[in-house]
Amino acid sequence: MVEMAILLLVAFLLRAYGINWDQGFHLHPDERMLIMVGDKIDFFKNLNPDFFNYGSLPIYILKGAAQLIDFILKTRVAGYDGMLYLGRWLSIGFDLLTIIFIYKISKLLFKNEKVALFASFFYSVAFFPIQNSHFFVVDVFLTALTTILVYLLLLYLKTPTKKKIVLIAVIFSAMLATKFTAIIFFPVVIGVIIWKAIKQWNNLISSLFTFAISLLTFHFLFMPYAYIDFPKFLSDIKLQLEMNSNPYIFPFTLQYVGTTPYFYYLKNIFLWGLGPFISIISLIGLISLIRLMRNKKNNNMLFLFVFYFFYFLIVGRSSVKFMRYMLPLYPFFAVLAGYCMSKIKKHLATVFLFLSLLWCFIFVNIYSHPNTRTSATDWILKNIPAGSTLAVEHWDDRLPVVGGENYKYEELPLYERPDDDIKWQDINEKLKKSDYLIIASNRLYVPLQKLFDCNKYKSCYPKTSEYYKKLFSNKLSFRKAAEFSVSPKLEIGNWKLEIRDEAADESFTVYDHPKVMIYKNLH
Repeated sequence: MVEMAILLLVAFLLRAYGINWDQGFHLHPDERMLIMVGDKIDFFKNLNPDFFNYGSLPIYILKGAAQLIDFILKTRVAGYDGMLYLGRWLSIGFDLLTIIFIYKISKLLFKNEKVALFASFFYSVAFFPIQNSHFFVVDVFLTALTTILVYLLLLYLKTPTKKKIVLIAVIFSAMLATKFTAIIFFPVVIGVIIWKAIKQWNNLISSLFTFAISLLTFHFLFMPYAYIDFPKFLSDIKLQLEMNSNPYIFPFTLQYVGTTPYFYYLKNIFLWGLGPFISIISLIGLISLIRLMRNKKNNNMLFLFVFYFFYFLIVGRSSVKFMRYMLPLYPFFAVLAGYCMSKIKKHLATVFLFLSLLWCFIFVNIYSHPNTRTSATDWILKNIPAGSTLAVEHWDDRLPVVGGENYKYEELPLYERPDDDIKWQDINEKLKKSDYLIIASNRLYVPLQKLFDCNKYKSCYPKTSEYYKKLFSNKLSFRKAAEFSVSPKLEIGNWKLEIRDEAADESFTVYDHPKVMIYKNLH
């Protein structure tokens, strides 16, 4: 247990390092939205979130914890700014809970302390879970609850009892009250209950009834306004489902037009989420376990595969492919990696441990630098005279993040359709009036340059694509005055190892280290 305590401490430090990555400016849009919703909640006056894109439980946990802290310590945490940091600490806490249950699952499956510790280690140092623990986002909560659910289901497979059914229902209802996507696991959960009780009809009916009543009761407690304000709940969920089947529905999902189901997720997991080293040993672990299962019947192992493969099969085919949608799979990858480490030679295992830790430090190092948007803000305030006109792109965070009242703005509606002469007459007039052009991230120029072919894409932007090409090749009146970027890197003395991650999924870079470019109009 000493080793596990040390591992949890290391995991905590990796997640706590750089927790103030945006200097309190709320630069993550999903985090910002959740906190805005939480700011309206008051456990003594109002519990209606009036927002169901995500579940209510994480918001209730955040606001309830904040109000409790304020009541006991006489502080003011329960406000918009105070909840930002509390939310991030809660994310860290839930991710540490994930690590604990990865350990428990591995110990239960393999009866091997080394496998359990290795699995916990690989999740602890995988950068994507670390990165998401820096944000108050529901996917971190869902991953923790999903991992707990897997553990409870494994225990139930071993010795089924009514008490375990109630616990399973409580956790599953919490998952549904965190993110509706959790409904994917419903057939698997029901399948396990039926499978263990199928030989006894009375017991089957009783088990299903216990699960159903417990699920509905606790889901109502965790998310009451899904029932009280059912039309709003249904409307929000329907919109989210439409988004996942149609990448054209929102401007910020156009980046996924033309991406390949399954492969796009796997590519980003391999290169960025886990990194190549953990990915390789996870793959070896997967092959080794499949061979083990072929030679030896193991229902628990089969269940683990079915549980996670079913999730990947459903989510992997979605049209919109934010990397965080695959976060619940990372504990499974960690278990596979842990099993692999128990099978390979000691010196090779040492190499993989070192390389995985090195990869982790390279990426965590982005938090040792100021956020690019705050750096750009400092530059703007120092170098652009007050009263200047700044052209900014719509659907992106406006810069500067402070001091904006000193400037005039022209917002460029680059996502608007049709992408015709009328649209560009308006945009060109705005550009002529502007002294500087601010590109706060790659949110617009990456997808819009790709969607140039009107014969290929349902929504196309030939003129906008051409505009970006001319801008970046200095064929317009604008010239780059400043650029702010932070790449994952490690420097020791004169030695430097840097990894360019511009090719990663937009959501991997755009929140905590986007590239910011500022252009000056030479007119």
